[in-house]
Amino acid sequence: MSHRPRLALALLTGITWALSACATGPELDLRIHESDRGAVYVERIPDRSFQATHPITVSVDTMARVLRGVAAKENRGLFGNLIIGRPEAVPVFRDEDVGFLAPLLVEGLARAASDQQVGFRVVQPEVTESTRGSLYASRQSLYLTVPWLISLSRNGADEPTLPPTVIFTPESAKRPDSYRDACSTEMTLVIDYGLLASLSADSEAPSPVHVLTGEPAALTGRTTAPAPTTETLQTPTQPSEREWNDMRKELRDLKRQLAGQEAERTPQKHNGSSKQTQPVTP
Repeated sequence: MSHRPRLALALLTGITWALSACATGPELDLRIHESDRGAVYVERIPDRSFQATHPITVSVDTMARVLRGVAAKENRGLFGNLIIGRPEAVPVFRDEDVGFLAPLLVEGLARAASDQQVGFRVVQPEVTESTRGSLYASRQSLYLTVPWLISLSRNGADEPTLPPTVIFTPESAKRPDSYRDACSTEMTLVIDYGLLASLSADSEAPSPVHVLTGEPAALTGRTTAPAPTTETLQTPTQPSEREWNDMRKELRDLKRQLAGQEAERTPQKHNGSSKQTQPVTP
């Protein structure tokens, strides 16, 4: 009988330790660099059962491409896109952020163990929220999480807003959502860093717009006929069939909510009127 209390105590201790490990978050194991511009450090992965493929070697150029490829779009919803217009993608990391973080993140991945990830913090003057993120490698992919974008999308809003859409360029190096694991969030990008390293710099940049300019005939000594001018009228983009279906669904949901609210108010009105018209008996 004496063994049962000991076994129960051991199980309780183990469960308590596991819960506390998940609740406390990452534990700082190694500080790579810290200054006024930010910090990079190696920390313990909160999920003790997860194993990353560390240490790994990634070139600074590849890491810089990873950071430059991350952008975010404001999520305005279908009605917002139709009324205000589709938002443009904004780079998440500035050029100075890339120059500061890229070599330090490479060093962190080279020094991290399988139960560790690389955390970072970067100071951006226009951002008041804490710009903390994390990075680890698994299954030939880099998992980059930028959670502060959710807080930025809600600043100044009277009601909760939709989280922004995080995109990556080139899109061919972005893994599908099926690669996300238990440590991933909606603000996690999964990047095929091997494919990204094999791509040339030209394949990442958008195709340049060539503007045809001609020299005056007096300078060239040649007479040329004026090139015909063409005017391009930009027509508003029409919603796709899927967007129309989503809009119809939103309208049906709104009508259902309004009908439910009206149904709740109707009995109250009848009760109030019946009380007023009921005759008073002596």
